Amino acid sequence: MNNLITFRELKGLILIPLLIFFFYAVTEFFFLITALDFMYTNNFSEAEMSDALVNSTFLLTVSLSIAAFYNALTGYFVANHLKENLVKISIITIVSVELIDNIVNYLLPDDETIYPLWQDILSYGVEWGAILLGAWVVSRRHNKPNKQD
Repeated sequence: MNNLITFRELKGLILIPLLIFFFYAVTEFFFLITALDFMYTNNFSEAEMSDALVNSTFLLTVSLSIAAFYNALTGYFVANHLKENLVKISIITIVSVELIDNIVNYLLPDDETIYPLWQDILSYGVEWGAILLGAWVVSRRHNKPNKQD
């Protein structure tokens, strides 16, 4: 375990994504409450609401934007904490974020919304790309040569 990751890094890999995941969940929750409230006030039926949650381009775009922002933030803070190379940071961050995501989703009650496969693939691509972007920003900043006047 010493070659791959230290205990200090492991704590950061668990605590940083958990903290950011909490803020992500709160933001996503308030966004969905706002969307559902809008649909209720405009007399959407239950079928129209569930159809809008799955097929609405606007809801999908906003959800992916929220997820991308928080995952880029996770990649940024984890990369700052680990200070390793970009590939190691990205892979370890993606694995830890997915583990936390799956554990949280396993513990919470499941909603019956079934998303199409292309949306799941798009969602994972955006989330992982955002983590990679956040880690890349930090690694670029760390690897930038110091200017000496």
